[in-house]
Amino acid sequence: MRTFTAGIAVMCLGFFLSVYFCWNVPRSHTTLLWVNIPLVGFFSGIFGLFTMYLPPLFPTLLRTTGAGFSYNIGRIAAAVGTVVFGRLGLTDLRQPLLYGAFLFLPAMAAALLLPDLKDADETAAPAH
Repeated sequence: MRTFTAGIAVMCLGFFLSVYFCWNVPRSHTTLLWVNIPLVGFFSGIFGLFTMYLPPLFPTLLRTTGAGFSYNIGRIAAAVGTVVFGRLGLTDLRQPLLYGAFLFLPAMAAALLLPDLKDADETAAPAH
């Protein structure tokens, strides 16, 4: 059974739905505090699944390079996004958050294409 890949796909879908519901229309602070923020926080657990699923798929030296690249490319993307949305002169920050939510839909589809962990020994190259 493909529990990790299915879990990642479900978490991506849940993250998209919770962020979309949270930011598609203006909400009261009470609704954000008691309904939306806990949902977004729960579905942020997807990033915890990455640390359990991805390392067995790769040899040790590639793991460190991949982790360094993955964690730091997000910082570059965040900087570019800040500049782009800042130059657009958006005063309502709901739009960038809503647009960012749509990135979880292709991520959900990609998660379903990932190999199962039981196949990790065949997919990972041996470390030297």
